[in-house]
Amino acid sequence: MRGRIAVTALVAWAGTLALAALLPRAAAAQSRYIAFGDSITEGFGDTANQGGYPARLQKLLTARGQNALVINAGLGGETTAGGLSRITRVLASAVSGDTLLLMEGTNDVNAKISPETIVFNLDQIAQKAASVGVSTVHVTVIPRMPTANTDGSNIETGVLAGQIREEAFAHGRKLADPFEVFLHETPDAFNQDYLGGDDKLHPNGKGYDRLARVFADMLTGVDAVPPVTGLVEPQDGSLNVPAATAVRVDLYDFGAGIDLPSVKLLVNGLVVNPTVTGNDRKLQLFYQPTTPFAGVVNVSLQAQDKANPVNLFDLRRISQFLIVGTTFLPADFNRDGRVDGEDLVVLALAFGAHRYNDNFNLAADLNGDGIIDGLDLALLAASFGKSTF
Repeated sequence: MRGRIAVTALVAWAGTLALAALLPRAAAAQSRYIAFGDSITEGFGDTANQGGYPARLQKLLTARGQNALVINAGLGGETTAGGLSRITRVLASAVSGDTLLLMEGTNDVNAKISPETIVFNLDQIAQKAASVGVSTVHVTVIPRMPTANTDGSNIETGVLAGQIREEAFAHGRKLADPFEVFLHETPDAFNQDYLGGDDKLHPNGKGYDRLARVFADMLTGVDAVPPVTGLVEPQDGSLNVPAATAVRVDLYDFGAGIDLPSVKLLVNGLVVNPTVTGNDRKLQLFYQPTTPFAGVVNVSLQAQDKANPVNLFDLRRISQFLIVGTTFLPADFNRDGRVDGEDLVVLALAFGAHRYNDNFNLAADLNGDGIIDGLDLALLAASFGKSTF
């Protein structure tokens, strides 16, 4: 009797499995993302009128097989302090398991707010999100066009990017890195991916396409970003640095990991042997010069990751700083320690300009007569090829 019951039960169980196989599969759980930030999140300047990166991201994630909803919570003109005040209202409609895509800080840089203050505010926003079960993806802000009124060199924005990377690593949060992608991985990005004209900060339609792909790659596990720097000391652009100062570089990888043997640190073009600690997620390099530095010091780095294909942090200058007491020849306009063709180009771009012309360059007016002409060219020629220290 027990055998007949067991056989009957087995047949019933098999029938249930067969019936289940014929029924439609349950829809995959929806992944909800809250895109939070300023006008770049909101989509200002989207020449294709597609709703900035959030709408594009939703389409990309859907195309990659994810049941995704991306909510655009961008607000033009907002600083991180404003975001910290607003985030509670935005999170009121969130549900546990949502993901906050946190890209903010561009307007802080405009206002010359310190990177430390910006990152503190970003961490406070992330903590508020965590308190309601929402995880945070930290996002570096996109670089500025070289002609931007504030930080056209992207020195401060680069420092901010490094600190955002450290923030993400320190708290075990994910990172999307459009700063790296736009500035170093995209040829001619400023001409191709930005509005341009009077606007030096916002992407155009093509730029928003690229920005959405940066997010989509990170969220779907596509590693397209090389190792990136965090803290770099002395900071790029530092002046009056003591000659005995040590060089420190933090290197991160948020994808496949750093290929440790590939890492090379160079000082003034020569490979040095720093003390190295850490692992393939975070590497710290510390170099104490055997003889004091002098003049302008250039620090470069080369590294690659373990992705297939590899992503290369090509031999790239990561810091240039000036040792205390350094003096320059007047015609060394770019302050690289030598009067050469680069300085000649600076003078050529301003040649013929009077003091009130837009292209007038005060430094190139070597004799101080208010016009950049053959007399200034003659003064440059007299020191051409000379080193300034």
